[in-house]
Amino acid sequence: PRPSDRRAHHQGLFEGRLGRAVATQPGQARLARLPADRGRTHRARARPRRHRKHQRRRAPLTTDSATLPETETRPTTLRAIICVIIAVTFFGLAYGYSLPVLSLIMEREGLSSTLIGLNTATSSAAVLVFGPFVPRLLVRFGLRIPIFVSIIVSTALIVPIAFTEPLYAWFPLRFVLGGAIFIALIATDIWVTQGASAKTRGRLVAIYGAAVAGGVAAGPLLVSFTGAEGYAPFWTAGGLLAFSTIPMLLAFGPSPHMSRSARPPLLRFISVVPVATVAVIIFGVMDASILALLPIYGVREGMTDEASVKLVSIVLGGSVVLQLPIGYLADRFPKQAVLFGLGLIGAAAAAIYPAVFHTIPALFICLFVLGGCVTGLYVVSLAILGDRFSGGALAAAVTLFTMMLSAGTTTGPVLSGIAMQAYDPHGLPATISGAMLMVPIVGLVTWMVWLGRGRKL
Repeated sequence: PRPSDRRAHHQGLFEGRLGRAVATQPGQARLARLPADRGRTHRARARPRRHRKHQRRRAPLTTDSATLPETETRPTTLRAIICVIIAVTFFGLAYGYSLPVLSLIMEREGLSSTLIGLNTATSSAAVLVFGPFVPRLLVRFGLRIPIFVSIIVSTALIVPIAFTEPLYAWFPLRFVLGGAIFIALIATDIWVTQGASAKTRGRLVAIYGAAVAGGVAAGPLLVSFTGAEGYAPFWTAGGLLAFSTIPMLLAFGPSPHMSRSARPPLLRFISVVPVATVAVIIFGVMDASILALLPIYGVREGMTDEASVKLVSIVLGGSVVLQLPIGYLADRFPKQAVLFGLGLIGAAAAAIYPAVFHTIPALFICLFVLGGCVTGLYVVSLAILGDRFSGGALAAAVTLFTMMLSAGTTTGPVLSGIAMQAYDPHGLPATISGAMLMVPIVGLVTWMVWLGRGRKL
């Protein structure tokens, strides 16, 4: 017989007890039932079925990285990742620049603090509204097209914002603007996280996080050069957004593969990465609380307005500078252990800085370390997602992370403000320290539970 006949014959014997032959090509309809023992060898002998209780338990949530070849899960290049990081830096600059500028314009127009806060919160609302549709969008169109469309839409929205009244028109405009920026950030998160190899993922994601934090931190500094009057602020914001297209054009070549996969339900997703989930919520709560309330804490402790604002600059400096060392540790040691250490060190720094508040060098060191630990929670958690998911599952996971981050950003200042009012002014550091301690506590509990079930953390 021909080799193809022998191959089909043995394949049929192997795949069924009755030895039903399977056609090797369409149109080769081969028969039929062959005796169960005919022509069997020790290699082609059918394996007996296992009893159901002896079968291997199915994993709680499968990931695409287990099924996709290496060339499909990470087809992008280092040059493309660097270009994406540069592009997202301009996004961070535009975002950090627009927040104070738009608030100052609304204040000058006579809007109340409540309306200004509600107008700013529309961006967070866009995250919650657009979030469920983003994974399907990225799977359908990939990563590159949504990024370019988001840049074009964001830049185009600057024009109507510049020529309309803040009270009525800015609410829907900022809602759409927040959704466009959100989609672009999700796509760049996935590009860097999935595009990096396992050996360098921690460092590349750390550089990416430092670029975003650095852009947001440097954005308000541009206000001193452009001011908040006339049309110059709007052209500056639009120019920053438009300029981000240049590095994206240089990121030619393949982008990370976005395979179709089932979107993980929220509870099953949390069961896969519980420590990272808690860490990203804590990051959202603490990041917004520190930016909003740390200057108030400084004023109530006797600092001037200018000096209290510098406290936030010290925290943001730590958020940028310390990310690369944290990423290096995440590549060398288990990432959950790095989260454990960040939670402990951050809690200690938050507990110590009230005691050394009037000792400037010690205060700056504590706030610098605290900023690095808080931002490190998000960076390491994002790297954990890159290890556990890929493709459509990674898109769903990053979207859920961002929605949780948005919820933490919304509720954080409220909870910290209540604590600060109840224990004035030390409710803020007490809240920060307690929240940071939640990360190692959840990590320890998860490790004990998973150890009993024979799972690895």
